[in-house]
Amino acid sequence: MQFLYAIVMLLVLDANAKIIDTSEHVEKLSEANIEFTLNLYKNLIEGDPMKNVMFSPVSISAALAMTHLGAKGKTAKQIDDAFMFSKIEDGRFHSAFGELHGLLFDKASDNVTVKSSNRVFADKKRKVLEDYKNALTVYGAKLENVDFKTPSNAVKQINDWASDATNGKISNMLQDDAVDSNTALIVANAVYFRGDWHSKFNEMQTERRAFYVSHYKIVETPFMFQRGHFKYAYISELTLQVLEMDYAGKDYSMVLLMPENFDLAKVEANLNHANLTNWLSALKYKSVDLSVPKFKLEETLQLQEVLPKMGVTDLFDRQACDLTGISKSKDLNVDQIVHKTVLEVDEQGSEAAATTTVRIQARSLNSRPSFVADHPFLWAIRHRQSELLIFMGRLSRPEGPLLDHDEF
Repeated sequence: MQFLYAIVMLLVLDANAKIIDTSEHVEKLSEANIEFTLNLYKNLIEGDPMKNVMFSPVSISAALAMTHLGAKGKTAKQIDDAFMFSKIEDGRFHSAFGELHGLLFDKASDNVTVKSSNRVFADKKRKVLEDYKNALTVYGAKLENVDFKTPSNAVKQINDWASDATNGKISNMLQDDAVDSNTALIVANAVYFRGDWHSKFNEMQTERRAFYVSHYKIVETPFMFQRGHFKYAYISELTLQVLEMDYAGKDYSMVLLMPENFDLAKVEANLNHANLTNWLSALKYKSVDLSVPKFKLEETLQLQEVLPKMGVTDLFDRQACDLTGISKSKDLNVDQIVHKTVLEVDEQGSEAAATTTVRIQARSLNSRPSFVADHPFLWAIRHRQSELLIFMGRLSRPEGPLLDHDEF
């Protein structure tokens, strides 16, 4: 029986475990999430060094934690291992996610809105265990009956929910052929983020210039500019510039990682938890001339193509999958994991429906560094208190026609 797992951008809450002192578990969950994030990123970029990449790591790991509640045996263990949940003792990652939900989501101000929504769509003839229904209640999720025997109506029902949950940013989460009469369940979770910059860009200073996709190919795109105080570090061994831009309220920030040359692959090869921690720890406020492109990214990932490379195989195997914590029937397996994200960065802000010792130094104590993001770079949106990466990606090519360098 097909079990379509659809993810827009998500974070799920499981408060099923008793919450005791979870601060240590939250810290471990954050560390586990970063390790998973970097592993997933390296799998996503495999084979195509020039493609744009975007995903919500905390969302994916939390969604699979929700699936983990109904998984048994090897199916559960493979999720534990791939998502690093095994680093957190006795399944306490569930209560840690509960605490994180309070830290991260369902907050709104005039300048920053962060919210999450959860829904399980079950075929009206599918019997879901009461224990799982109860777990969904504490997730803040509802179980909604759907008639998958009429796929077009089911798709519309789910897409309407996704549109509402993401303030209209994602209106066609599922295509018409995404479900059929064999679909049993869809677990859909959405997260919406809208953040104004702490220091906004002046639209009058935005101008079109070349973004170098390679040494020979460019895309003409609008670049924003401002001279301001930003957290900045320079990692000399990699000729890597690191810059952090705060959102209003400074609970969230966007981190940019850009090599001075085009050797982003070298940075990616050195991208691990220890190095990333060192780079972020080295950030210091400096006066910086900052120029970054306006950009919009839309990404749909089929994670059933990636997660098996990370050891999650039984979940997608009709014979091996054990989700008997969701339904006593043994005919369930995950057919798809659809992860859809949208991010827009402009002058106002953003909207989004093994130890290594590295010498780190500021380039100069006296000069003002320039950070000109006119060639491929990495970016991440993070929650500063928990250090969790909410979104991560790589901008290799903005929207627009690809031109030869001499055409610009």
